Amino acid sequence: MKRSRPRRAGERYHPPLTVSHRALLVDGGDIEFRRLIHQLLLVEERLRHARAYLGRQAGLTGPQYSLLMAVAYLQGATGITVRSLARDLRVTSAFITNESRRLLERGLLAKRANPHDSRSTLITVTPAGRRAIERLVPQVREVNDLFFGHLGRPAFLQAKHFLEQLMDGSHQALALIAAREAHPSARTAARRPRNGRAQAH
Repeated sequence: MKRSRPRRAGERYHPPLTVSHRALLVDGGDIEFRRLIHQLLLVEERLRHARAYLGRQAGLTGPQYSLLMAVAYLQGATGITVRSLARDLRVTSAFITNESRRLLERGLLAKRANPHDSRSTLITVTPAGRRAIERLVPQVREVNDLFFGHLGRPAFLQAKHFLEQLMDGSHQALALIAAREAHPSARTAARRPRNGRAQAH
Protein backbone atom coordinates (compact mmCIF):
# COMPACT_ATOMS: atom_id res chain seq x y z
CA MET A 1 0.00 0.00 0.00
CA LYS A 2 1.37 3.39 -0.99
CA ARG A 3 2.18 5.58 2.00
CA SER A 4 1.16 9.22 2.11
CA ARG A 5 4.00 11.64 1.46
CA PRO A 6 4.82 13.77 4.54
CA ARG A 7 3.26 17.21 4.16
CA ARG A 8 5.57 20.18 4.14
CA ALA A 9 4.93 23.17 6.40
CA GLY A 10 2.45 25.53 4.73
CA GLU A 11 1.59 23.04 2.00
CA ARG A 12 -2.10 22.83 1.15
CA TYR A 13 -3.74 19.56 2.15
CA HIS A 14 -5.62 17.64 -0.56
CA PRO A 15 -7.75 14.77 0.82
CA PRO A 16 -7.70 11.53 -1.17
CA LEU A 17 -10.38 11.25 -3.87
CA THR A 18 -13.72 10.11 -2.45
CA VAL A 19 -14.93 8.90 -5.85
CA SER A 20 -13.01 7.35 -8.73
CA HIS A 21 -15.39 7.54 -11.71
CA ARG A 22 -13.77 9.93 -14.17
CA ALA A 23 -17.12 11.39 -15.20
CA LEU A 24 -17.50 12.75 -11.64
CA LEU A 25 -14.07 14.37 -11.50
CA VAL A 26 -13.31 17.92 -12.62
CA ASP A 27 -9.68 18.62 -13.48
CA GLY A 28 -8.80 15.38 -11.71
CA GLY A 29 -10.36 16.48 -8.41
CA ASP A 30 -13.59 15.70 -6.58
CA ILE A 31 -14.35 19.11 -5.03
CA GLU A 32 -17.36 19.61 -7.33
CA PHE A 33 -18.59 16.13 -6.44
CA ARG A 34 -18.33 17.02 -2.73
CA ARG A 35 -20.30 20.21 -3.37
CA LEU A 36 -22.97 18.16 -5.12
CA ILE A 37 -23.24 15.86 -2.10
CA HIS A 38 -23.68 18.81 0.25
CA GLN A 39 -26.29 20.36 -2.05
CA LEU A 40 -28.24 17.12 -2.23
CA LEU A 41 -28.22 16.84 1.56
CA LEU A 42 -29.37 20.44 1.91
CA VAL A 43 -32.19 20.03 -0.61
CA GLU A 44 -33.27 16.78 1.07
CA GLU A 45 -33.41 18.55 4.44
CA ARG A 46 -35.50 21.36 2.94
CA LEU A 47 -37.84 18.86 1.27
CA ARG A 48 -38.39 17.11 4.58
CA HIS A 49 -39.04 20.43 6.30
CA ALA A 50 -41.58 21.43 3.62
CA ARG A 51 -43.26 18.02 3.79
CA ALA A 52 -43.52 18.22 7.59
CA TYR A 53 -45.07 21.70 7.32
CA LEU A 54 -47.65 20.57 4.77
CA GLY A 55 -48.46 17.52 6.85
CA ARG A 56 -49.06 19.67 9.93
CA GLN A 57 -51.61 21.74 8.02
CA ALA A 58 -53.71 18.58 7.76
CA GLY A 59 -52.88 17.30 11.25
CA LEU A 60 -50.55 14.65 9.84
CA THR A 61 -46.90 13.75 10.05
CA GLY A 62 -44.72 14.24 6.99
CA PRO A 63 -44.72 10.53 6.05
CA GLN A 64 -48.50 10.32 6.54
CA TYR A 65 -49.00 13.31 4.25
CA SER A 66 -46.78 11.72 1.59
CA LEU A 67 -48.67 8.44 1.87
CA LEU A 68 -52.07 10.11 1.54
CA MET A 69 -50.94 11.94 -1.59
CA ALA A 70 -49.36 8.80 -3.03
CA VAL A 71 -52.56 6.78 -2.62
CA ALA A 72 -54.56 9.58 -4.24
CA TYR A 73 -52.30 9.52 -7.30
CA LEU A 74 -51.80 5.75 -7.57
CA GLN A 75 -55.14 4.21 -6.49
CA GLY A 76 -56.71 4.27 -9.94
CA ALA A 77 -60.38 3.33 -10.12
CA THR A 78 -60.30 0.40 -7.69
CA GLY A 79 -57.54 1.09 -5.14
CA ILE A 80 -53.94 -0.01 -4.69
CA THR A 81 -52.49 -2.87 -2.68
CA VAL A 82 -50.00 -2.36 0.13
CA ARG A 83 -47.38 -4.29 -1.83
CA SER A 84 -47.84 -2.23 -4.99
CA LEU A 85 -47.76 1.02 -3.01
CA ALA A 86 -44.58 -0.07 -1.22
CA ARG A 87 -42.97 -0.97 -4.55
CA ASP A 88 -43.86 2.38 -6.13
CA LEU A 89 -42.59 4.35 -3.13
CA ARG A 90 -39.58 2.04 -2.66
CA VAL A 91 -40.34 1.41 1.00
CA THR A 92 -41.29 -1.71 2.93
CA SER A 93 -44.83 -3.05 3.27
CA ALA A 94 -44.41 -2.71 7.05
CA PHE A 95 -43.79 1.02 6.60
CA ILE A 96 -47.00 1.40 4.57
CA THR A 97 -48.98 -0.58 7.15
CA ASN A 98 -47.67 1.46 10.08
CA GLU A 99 -48.07 4.88 8.47
CA SER A 100 -51.52 4.13 7.04
CA ARG A 101 -52.93 3.12 10.43
CA ARG A 102 -53.49 6.72 11.54
CA LEU A 103 -54.99 7.65 8.16
CA LEU A 104 -57.41 4.74 8.41
CA GLU A 105 -58.37 5.71 11.96
CA ARG A 106 -59.11 9.28 10.85
CA GLY A 107 -61.20 8.08 7.93
CA LEU A 108 -58.88 9.59 5.31
CA LEU A 109 -58.11 6.19 3.82
CA ALA A 110 -60.27 3.08 3.48
CA LYS A 111 -59.26 -0.55 3.18
CA ARG A 112 -61.26 -3.34 1.57
CA ALA A 113 -60.70 -6.88 0.41
CA ASN A 114 -59.11 -7.34 -2.98
CA PRO A 115 -61.67 -9.25 -5.11
CA HIS A 116 -58.86 -10.57 -7.32
CA ASP A 117 -56.55 -11.73 -4.53
CA SER A 118 -57.91 -12.75 -1.13
CA ARG A 119 -54.43 -12.44 0.40
CA SER A 120 -54.28 -8.68 -0.12
CA THR A 121 -56.35 -5.59 0.53
CA LEU A 122 -56.96 -2.45 -1.53
CA ILE A 123 -56.41 1.04 -0.13
CA THR A 124 -58.32 4.07 -1.41
CA VAL A 125 -58.74 7.71 -0.44
CA THR A 126 -62.12 8.35 1.17
CA PRO A 127 -64.34 11.38 0.49
CA ALA A 128 -62.96 12.88 3.71
CA GLY A 129 -59.45 12.24 2.43
CA ARG A 130 -60.24 13.95 -0.87
CA ARG A 131 -61.62 16.97 0.95
CA ALA A 132 -58.48 17.15 3.09
CA ILE A 133 -56.28 17.04 -0.02
CA GLU A 134 -58.32 19.67 -1.83
CA ARG A 135 -58.13 22.03 1.16
CA LEU A 136 -54.37 21.53 1.29
CA VAL A 137 -53.56 21.74 -2.43
CA PRO A 138 -53.38 25.58 -2.63
CA GLN A 139 -50.57 25.56 -0.05
CA VAL A 140 -48.88 22.57 -1.70
CA ARG A 141 -48.95 24.35 -5.05
CA GLU A 142 -47.57 27.57 -3.55
CA VAL A 143 -44.66 25.74 -1.88
CA ASN A 144 -43.89 23.63 -4.96
CA ASP A 145 -44.00 26.63 -7.30
CA LEU A 146 -41.33 28.31 -5.18
CA PHE A 147 -39.29 25.18 -4.48
CA PHE A 148 -39.08 24.10 -8.12
CA GLY A 149 -39.84 27.40 -9.85
CA HIS A 150 -36.29 27.92 -11.11
CA LEU A 151 -36.44 24.75 -13.23
CA GLY A 152 -37.28 25.02 -16.91
CA ARG A 153 -38.61 22.03 -18.83
CA PRO A 154 -35.14 20.80 -19.99
CA ALA A 155 -33.73 21.11 -16.46
CA PHE A 156 -36.78 19.33 -15.02
CA LEU A 157 -36.38 16.39 -17.43
CA GLN A 158 -32.62 16.23 -16.76
CA ALA A 159 -33.20 16.30 -13.00
CA LYS A 160 -35.77 13.52 -13.30
CA HIS A 161 -33.31 11.38 -15.30
CA PHE A 162 -30.48 12.18 -12.86
CA LEU A 163 -32.53 11.11 -9.85
CA GLU A 164 -33.70 7.90 -11.55
CA GLN A 165 -30.06 6.96 -12.10
CA LEU A 166 -29.21 7.98 -8.55
CA MET A 167 -32.00 5.77 -7.20
CA ASP A 168 -30.38 2.74 -8.84
CA GLY A 169 -26.89 3.62 -7.65
CA SER A 170 -28.04 4.40 -4.11
CA HIS A 171 -29.80 1.02 -3.94
CA GLN A 172 -26.53 -0.72 -4.82
CA ALA A 173 -24.57 1.37 -2.29
CA LEU A 174 -27.01 0.58 0.52
CA ALA A 175 -26.88 -3.12 -0.35
CA LEU A 176 -23.10 -2.97 0.07
CA ILE A 177 -23.44 -1.12 3.39
CA ALA A 178 -26.01 -3.64 4.65
CA ALA A 179 -23.67 -6.52 3.75
CA ARG A 180 -20.75 -4.84 5.52
CA GLU A 181 -22.86 -4.15 8.62
CA ALA A 182 -24.08 -7.75 8.66
CA HIS A 183 -20.45 -8.93 8.67
CA PRO A 184 -18.49 -6.20 10.51
CA SER A 185 -15.40 -8.39 10.78
CA ALA A 186 -15.16 -8.82 7.01
CA ARG A 187 -12.29 -7.06 5.31
CA THR A 188 -13.22 -3.76 3.69
CA ALA A 189 -10.05 -3.44 1.66
CA ALA A 190 -10.27 -3.38 -2.13
CA ARG A 191 -10.53 -6.77 -3.79
CA ARG A 192 -7.30 -8.05 -5.23
CA PRO A 193 -6.98 -10.12 -8.41
CA ARG A 194 -4.55 -12.98 -8.75
CA ASN A 195 -1.64 -10.71 -9.61
CA GLY A 196 -2.01 -9.06 -6.21
CA ARG A 197 -2.74 -5.55 -7.52
CA ALA A 198 -5.69 -3.68 -6.13
CA GLN A 199 -8.61 -3.10 -8.47
CA ALA A 200 -9.95 0.41 -8.90
CA HIS A 201 -13.57 1.11 -7.92
